Amino acid sequence: MNVAITAANRPAVKESTFERQSPRLGQRGFTAILIFMCFVPLVTIFSMWQILPPVEEGTLLAKVSADGLPPVEYYQESYDQRPPFSGGELVVTNESQQEWTHLNIQINGHYQIYDIAPILPGQTARFKLDRFVHRTGARFSLRYNELRSTRIYARRPTKDRATFYHDFDTVAAGTRVKTSETDLTLAPDVSEK
Repeated sequence: MNVAITAANRPAVKESTFERQSPRLGQRGFTAILIFMCFVPLVTIFSMWQILPPVEEGTLLAKVSADGLPPVEYYQESYDQRPPFSGGELVVTNESQQEWTHLNIQINGHYQIYDIAPILPGQTARFKLDRFVHRTGARFSLRYNELRSTRIYARRPTKDRATFYHDFDTVAAGTRVKTSETDLTLAPDVSEK
């Protein structure tokens, strides 16, 4: 004989002593806890803002250049018509009196590498351009991207971070000079058209 249990014939459930002794939170108490939880982070952030010293980012003394780039004519063709190009290096020279560690070097604002090997004062380091990787995993390729800029982040012995930014002359801006002994010409400036 199967009897359906309904609200009328449901047996009464006794509360345990633990349930009877536990505090009950009403609507006002719950609202007060939520308000308190919202204000604690705000008060913490404001107090840290007032107490902690300001963070300043220093400037690195550096010299940056690029070796093994393709000629100007290479970028005057459509990228899908360009032959594959391998090579190219970023050359970074530490011109300061401090060593740099924990380097993060970015090119064109999207491709980067991390290097923990220090660059000592006066030392030059070379980084292959195909080592630079986009956050999506794509590698930098001179066939599709012209080297436009670089930004170097490094830690100095004083444990502060410092940066160096450098813009390269590009064909698109019409400022890259063809390097030969007899002919120095500018690429056409497309911004004037």
